[in-house]
Amino acid sequence: DKSLGFVMNSTRLKEIIQEKIISKLDHMNMNIETDFMAGKVATTENLAISIWNELEESISKEGAMLHCIRIEETENNCIEFFG
Repeated sequence: DKSLGFVMNSTRLKEIIQEKIISKLDHMNMNIETDFMAGKVATTENLAISIWNELEESISKEGAMLHCIRIEETENNCIEFFG
């Protein structure tokens, strides 16, 4: 039910993630080439928070709700940020 804020077209979600995150991080030095990490220490925690901040508004405009950002550094080490 879209009124609950949980339904989103997966193609549109992929487009938002590509535009807001992947295009800015892929093959880049996030310390100096990524606008949303400017002035921040490049920790996994800060990256998760910054990704949340980049995605939340665009996803909300689509009528959905961002639940969590999960970054896996290694098989045994990950972080989840729930906003």
